[in-house]
Amino acid sequence: MRRLEGRVAYVLGGGSDGPVRAGESLPMGNGRAIALRLAEEGATVVVGDLHLDRAQATVEHLATPGLAVQVDAADPGSCRDAVAAVLAHAGRLDVVVCNVGISGREPLKVQSLDDWALADAVNVRSHWLTAQAALEPMLEQGRGSFVFVGSTAGVYSSRRSLSYEATKAAQLGVMRHVAVRYAARGIRANAVVLGNIDSALVRREFGDAGAEARGSVVPMARQGRPEEAAGAVAFLVSDDAGYVTGQSLLVDGGVSAAWPTPSAIS
Repeated sequence: MRRLEGRVAYVLGGGSDGPVRAGESLPMGNGRAIALRLAEEGATVVVGDLHLDRAQATVEHLATPGLAVQVDAADPGSCRDAVAAVLAHAGRLDVVVCNVGISGREPLKVQSLDDWALADAVNVRSHWLTAQAALEPMLEQGRGSFVFVGSTAGVYSSRRSLSYEATKAAQLGVMRHVAVRYAARGIRANAVVLGNIDSALVRREFGDAGAEARGSVVPMARQGRPEEAAGAVAFLVSDDAGYVTGQSLLVDGGVSAAWPTPSAIS
């Protein structure tokens, strides 16, 4: 499908640096998979990442000519400058995907201020600053679409990290505000809420040894793939989702539908 022909998309957090999957040479994270899918659908894609070389590696594999930009999500000025670079390069901006995020492992008892501040800066502030910078040109052209890449930790507690859970929940609040406030002016905003995805980040943090265990808690009995997350994003930013806004699309293999645990249902 070429649903995004002629459109310009910016993917914040579109690089990847984790271990590769078996048989692959390119580390595949959610942001990289999303950038590749949007280009396959015809979009001109600008890829932002803290590490320019990782963004450039994504651009080199796009199906359409693209641009790599360096952006520090923890720096407000850098977030705004990246959007300005997109507009300078392409002259318009139709799609923004806010994928960048960091995890944490501190529960309430030991939650530190520094960890909280960094999680807020990257997981929430960078997203609303990016949306704020992109909003005006979208309003001028009368259309635009945002997708925020969230986590089931923002809806259900994993008991692991207070800062991660709280910021991922706040991210959904940003999405809903954009959706409702600007819906009548042609702006749509949605989120994909991801469960256990076999991304490069997950493999780097948890290793391949735990892959079977991570998949075992999913009713579909496997982890999701970054490409499946990308397919959900491509739908939400396309005209096929033209009447969809303010929604959190769960991409979790059925985890959120299972009670008390998937393993207890057989």
